[in-house]
Amino acid sequence: MTYEQAQAYIASLAPRGWRLGLDRMQAFADRIGLQDALGAPGGPQFIHVAGTNGKGSVTAYLQSILVEAGYRTGAFFSPFVFDPRERVQLGREMISRDDLAALTEELQPVAESFSDTAFGGITEFEFKTALGFLYWKRKQCEWVALEVGLGGRLDATNVVTPKASVIVSIGLDHTSILGNTLEEIAYEKAGVIKPGVPVVVGKMPGEAMHVIERVAEEQGSPVWAYGREVHWYPCNEVHTPAGVHENLQPGIPGEMQAHNLALAVAAIDAVGLRPDKRALESGAQFAFAPGRFQTIEYRERRFLLDGAHNPDAADVLVAGLRDVLRDQQVVLITNMVAGHEPQSFYREIAALVRSAHVVPIDFHRALPVQDTAQALKTMAPTQAHSSIAEGIDAAVKETADDDVILVTGSFYLVGEVGRALGVTGS
Repeated sequence: MTYEQAQAYIASLAPRGWRLGLDRMQAFADRIGLQDALGAPGGPQFIHVAGTNGKGSVTAYLQSILVEAGYRTGAFFSPFVFDPRERVQLGREMISRDDLAALTEELQPVAESFSDTAFGGITEFEFKTALGFLYWKRKQCEWVALEVGLGGRLDATNVVTPKASVIVSIGLDHTSILGNTLEEIAYEKAGVIKPGVPVVVGKMPGEAMHVIERVAEEQGSPVWAYGREVHWYPCNEVHTPAGVHENLQPGIPGEMQAHNLALAVAAIDAVGLRPDKRALESGAQFAFAPGRFQTIEYRERRFLLDGAHNPDAADVLVAGLRDVLRDQQVVLITNMVAGHEPQSFYREIAALVRSAHVVPIDFHRALPVQDTAQALKTMAPTQAHSSIAEGIDAAVKETADDDVILVTGSFYLVGEVGRALGVTGS
């Protein structure tokens, strides 16, 4: 099987949708011999990261610190932004094309055998998650920074028994799947808390925190909460119950990155690892997560790519923009996927932009261009375009050298626009 054939097969599983449930994923893992690779002694150990926003950044900080500390480190990111291989990593490198093709060829017949059972066919996300687990086992990883796909309790990644869990944030997103209230969503995210395993919790609304603490108490799991047991100080210090860590500079730009770095450092402390000062400093500084307040120069214009796609993330994005903007104009390139509410997402962003350009996303859940344009046009002058290239051209023509072209609304959109600008995942 070639790499292209492997990607085509994985993509062919997408129409099966997203299945929340662990029974089939556990059966798949057992069939491919992962019994000793999901947190058992001697196999890869996991730090499991859930949350509405910020979980990719926390995963990136964990990955970077563990690599700098000298551990053989795996990482899993969801979704990818520019290259599908971003999902499964070893060290700071994406899985190779050859490894992905070989593992896909090996796993395909096992995955297809489920189609004739009561479980039904393996989904795309289940397949990619299992591929990652098998890859990290074969590569003899010591630690894996594992990002949840959706929710937590019934997410395919939740077949692991981690050494620590992290819940970064709780907000109203994917409400049709996870629940319509903060309490309901918090309960789903809190499903990553395992008996006796410590959980690090980020800044979040009181009603969500109440649910998480109740679940942790039921599980007998210690809670380290941001602002209580975990602190970030502007002098670039992180304080946790295990100690004080100085001179930590977040390497990922954005308004919430100090918070996210503090959670990652706390999780490292909570599992009992003690990286030296250099490893913590370098791990913080060299962390990278694509599509998070990422700046690209193209055709003498400054493009700012950010995968924000819900109101809480929009608020953080706007705060970050206000910090860096002087007199520059902001022009928006955007669209969203189903499951998110355009009106509430664009409300704060629209106040900063001169105009908006809505472009299509090549994804089966993408909102029609006209629907998003209709939602936006009451907030800012808006044009609908038939292609991303057309939207980029229009945005470039109406901006000056020092203006900002903001690309946001979906990581799928950020990936497509980034690739059009020449960005790769490597």
